[in-house]
Amino acid sequence: MRPRHVELLRDPDAALVDACRRPDSDGFHEAFEALFERYRERVYAIAFRVSGNASDALDIVQESFALLFRKIGSFKGTSLFSTWLFRIVTNCSIDYRRRRKVGKSPSLLTDHGEHVEVEDEANGPYDTAAVHEVGDQVQEAISKLTPKLRVILALRYLEEMSYEQLAATLEISLGTVKSRLARAHVALEHTVRTRFPHLDVSRQLEAEDAERAAGLGHDHDPDRQGPVGGVG
Repeated sequence: MRPRHVELLRDPDAALVDACRRPDSDGFHEAFEALFERYRERVYAIAFRVSGNASDALDIVQESFALLFRKIGSFKGTSLFSTWLFRIVTNCSIDYRRRRKVGKSPSLLTDHGEHVEVEDEANGPYDTAAVHEVGDQVQEAISKLTPKLRVILALRYLEEMSYEQLAATLEISLGTVKSRLARAHVALEHTVRTRFPHLDVSRQLEAEDAERAAGLGHDHDPDRQGPVGGVG
């Protein structure tokens, strides 16, 4: 019998999650607070990228952790807790944007006649303040995309998730991950060209992908990145 060289990755949050499953225990509140402290900044960062402003991001953070509080007992442990949490944040962010959305989003056409999802929103005071606060002009361009495209860009470039991690978090296939990322890049490129010609976002994202692939030593093949268990 061959010895096993690969061990299953243990969830670093397992002890805290287990304590949170027992709301009547003495350690429940401390465990939930510890999870909150551990993930609140990352949850906020994702929420901000999707919502486009600090005020909405804070609301999404509250909704996400409130939902986590109610549903943590149903967490089955078939994935890392962080993967499950980011899935909750993603869904809360998209639902929040849909509730705030007014009217239908127009679509742009690519050079090949394909429709690109872009939201037509004027910059409000919160948007302007948020862009200034973060000091990131890319956020202004990303804020014009639809929530689903914002989410996959945020998880890819903010959380630095691999294709496999994106598939697990968003519960979609690797093929869908690739096509959605491609649509996000095309939409972002169109937004930059038409509204923010001074930005060069598309090349910046491509450069980040190339640097990440080179660092992994996998001949620039994003599909050969680390396993899903690397999240968190």
